[in-house]
Amino acid sequence: MIRIAVCDDELMYLRSLKGLFSAALKKADVGAEVSFFTNGNDIINDFLCHRPYDIVILDIDMPGIDGKTVAQKLRIMDSSFFLVFITSYKSEVYNTIPYRINAFISKDSDTAFIISELSRVFREYKNYSPRFEMFTVLLENKKQVIKIPVDDIFYFYCARKTTYLVTGAEEFRLAADRFSYIADSYCDKGFFEVCRGYVVNTCKVKVVRNSEIVLDNDKRLPLSRGRKNMLLDEISNHIVREASRYGNASSGIIVGGNR
Repeated sequence: MIRIAVCDDELMYLRSLKGLFSAALKKADVGAEVSFFTNGNDIINDFLCHRPYDIVILDIDMPGIDGKTVAQKLRIMDSSFFLVFITSYKSEVYNTIPYRINAFISKDSDTAFIISELSRVFREYKNYSPRFEMFTVLLENKKQVIKIPVDDIFYFYCARKTTYLVTGAEEFRLAADRFSYIADSYCDKGFFEVCRGYVVNTCKVKVVRNSEIVLDNDKRLPLSRGRKNMLLDEISNHIVREASRYGNASSGIIVGGNR
């Protein structure tokens, strides 16, 4: 699921955009979490406090801080997000080129065109982003196969020869003992075996201590003695791989010594 931020000081237009977003996401066959803001400072502060957004959509003419200044500040924090300007000022199109935009949409455009442009951007991000690599799950009853975005996976664990996959919202019991396969296959793709029976998505780790880690959902998992530095190295290596592949990556990992 992609994260989208929309900033426009016109409340009426924001309301109309919500309907257009639903249509565009459906057309692109993409799931999204959309946050709406009415001033630039709020979106900048949200960027600082939470994980950066995948797609940012900005009005240009806003009181206090205009959309181009917002884009400039956000680009300093994260250069990889897709950027769209939606504005009433068509003449601004050439002034927005330095911000590496993915689309420039006039508010005067007809509804069909806006939906088409938004869905194009959503599809392009879907094809571009590693978030959409899928993990195919055969459930325990062997009657259902589902696909889960790798980016949604927090960790795998093994209990009594059964492997479980855990996301932020659900836990899935896999059909067979696949833990050894997962540990061997995914530990070069941003996952790491923190202790016997637990493989975590390093992108979800926010705190590393001597004997435990804390994930983004505040779940605490054990960390084997001697594996702290190995985990930190893996997190660092993964950040470097992502940066070289997509132009930027950042980390807010907290490292502690106790426990």
